[in-house]
Amino acid sequence: MIENDSKLQQAQRSISAARAAPDDGAPPETALSRLRLLTVLDALLVTGSVTEAGRALDLSPAAVSRMLAQLRAMFGDDLMVRSGRGLVPTALAESLRPRLRALVFEAEQLISGRATPGPGSNHPPTPGSPLPAAPPGLTQAPALDGQPDALQILARRGPLDANAPATMRLARHVATIGAGPGQMRTLDRAEAEDAFAILFDGDAHQVQVGALLVAMQMRGITAPELAGMVAAARRGLAPLGGGSPADIDWPAYISPRNRRAPWFLLAARLVADAGWRVVLHGQQADLLPYAPILAPLGIPVADSVAGAARRLVTDRCVFLPLPVLHPQLAALMRIYRLFEMRSPLSLGKQLLNPLAAPVTIMGLPSATQITLHREAAGLLGQPRILTLDSHRDVAQATPHRLMRITRGDADGARTLVVPATAPARPETPPADLGSLDYALGLWAGTLRDAGALATVVDTAAAALIAMGEAPPDMNRARDMAQALWQARGRRGAR
Repeated sequence: MIENDSKLQQAQRSISAARAAPDDGAPPETALSRLRLLTVLDALLVTGSVTEAGRALDLSPAAVSRMLAQLRAMFGDDLMVRSGRGLVPTALAESLRPRLRALVFEAEQLISGRATPGPGSNHPPTPGSPLPAAPPGLTQAPALDGQPDALQILARRGPLDANAPATMRLARHVATIGAGPGQMRTLDRAEAEDAFAILFDGDAHQVQVGALLVAMQMRGITAPELAGMVAAARRGLAPLGGGSPADIDWPAYISPRNRRAPWFLLAARLVADAGWRVVLHGQQADLLPYAPILAPLGIPVADSVAGAARRLVTDRCVFLPLPVLHPQLAALMRIYRLFEMRSPLSLGKQLLNPLAAPVTIMGLPSATQITLHREAAGLLGQPRILTLDSHRDVAQATPHRLMRITRGDADGARTLVVPATAPARPETPPADLGSLDYALGLWAGTLRDAGALATVVDTAAAALIAMGEAPPDMNRARDMAQALWQARGRRGAR
């Protein structure tokens, strides 16, 4: 009796230690505490929510979050990633689901005093085998008569045959990401590449196209999924012989409704005149609000990827329309009109890098997207990517307010926090002068606008930092860009 009491006290102390564990994310040392972490992971897999898992286990959300951090340290994997409205499991977490479910089921059997061994008590369940139901605290809403529960649905999903018809494989991918909390998981990179290759090859049923894009947009895309999408899109790009003909990849997917002056084009022209080869790519040329300014700035519109490479030799700056670059992706982008919302494809096109330039510079609206693109670029082997959290869909500085510039490469990421330096944003053009004429006037020197000039100079400075031409010091890079502005129009070589 004393021995039993001692064991009980030891177990209680272990549980108390798990509750009071520090927030450093280190997994607990005792086996019992680690076992308790597994029940938390099982609850997270079933509910897809820290709050709901805590409610089912009578734990606070803070305690569940702390234990999730310990689980991540223990397995060396994110396990559950935030995506859209909740948490979704990684491929590793999904592979653990059957064993965790069997473990928790067996624990419930023992605690309830039932002597009959439960499923999986002798051997861990294998994929496709029946899975025990969730304990009462983790059950979802009551199922209809004959309706399978979440785990029964998962149990039926055996290994996917790589030689199965495209529509069958895509159906599995859609179910994997869109089946709902407790039933879905993220796609790994290979699965995402297969799913989007089916879309880009034109082999998907039109219903599946909408289902995949909406499900992923609502749930949120992960870095491996984004990398898989881009890898699939790059399959359709014309191969290039030899080294890259471009130095800088500059995606510029401005909305056709955007009527602001394209100051980034002036910055791109500055950098190109200094000898760097810049490839811009964006929407269909005749839909671009800034299309009329391309020719006056000496930026030709390419009619093919090979043509873009040739024009870089003479013009050093070229614009490549998406329908020329990737016709199928351009066609899929037009689905926006049917949804009135963005799709994950809007994120993927930023990383296309059609001429395999060693540097990509892009504008993203949030720290979350910056991290997402940087991680996806790393998975794709992109040498260097620089992001500005300043202007949606194109790298354009905002010197009138605080700006963060993040440069990531093989050595890691470094962020520069650039305080506001311009007294105000660029002025609104007069009623008798459109935004494009206003931009050309600034380039020609016939108009003066301190805010607009600061935007052009800071954008060019960011490009210099991206290429390593300038040190990661905005003041020094700005001085170099200012010198380029003073010498604009005189093309030279590096």
